[in-house]
Amino acid sequence: MVNKRFLGFLHLSIAHHPLCWHFRNHTIRINNLHLCLGCTGFYSGFIIGFLIILFSSINQLAWEFLIFIGLVLYIPTILRLLNLPFFNSSRKDLRIFFRLLLGLGVTIGLVSIFKAPNYLLSGIQILLGIGLYFGIGIKRALSKDLWMECEECTFSPSPYCPGFIPFKLREEKVKEPE
Repeated sequence: MVNKRFLGFLHLSIAHHPLCWHFRNHTIRINNLHLCLGCTGFYSGFIIGFLIILFSSINQLAWEFLIFIGLVLYIPTILRLLNLPFFNSSRKDLRIFFRLLLGLGVTIGLVSIFKAPNYLLSGIQILLGIGLYFGIGIKRALSKDLWMECEECTFSPSPYCPGFIPFKLREEKVKEPE
């Protein structure tokens, strides 16, 4: 028997957004399984990139060309951070595609780190990757729109959000009638 708390944690970790209409652009649904749109796209791109590297000759390319490909695949994410209209779209198909490209870019970037001709260039690439990661995090943390959806909700003043109900699997004993 699987622990209900573990199932609740697993459910929250793959969606990690409230399952309410305010966050409908943040999740995708496959049957009854809700997934985070961004994470699904990113990890799919990462896995696809890993498979491409394993089963193709892309890892035979020159280090400089791998960096170039990785940076080109990062461009939609960087343009989204700059709030450009097309790249900051609420269309799910575009958003998942941009995240897929980011996952591919990270995979190819990791390969280029290992193929770098010296440790200095590898270190510079690692620092740039960490900088991009923290840049995304800081941009989100400083965003005025971070909880905009929640402010419009009738449950906003309360710490109780009905959008997280599916994630809370309580272990309550049912009392039998006496």
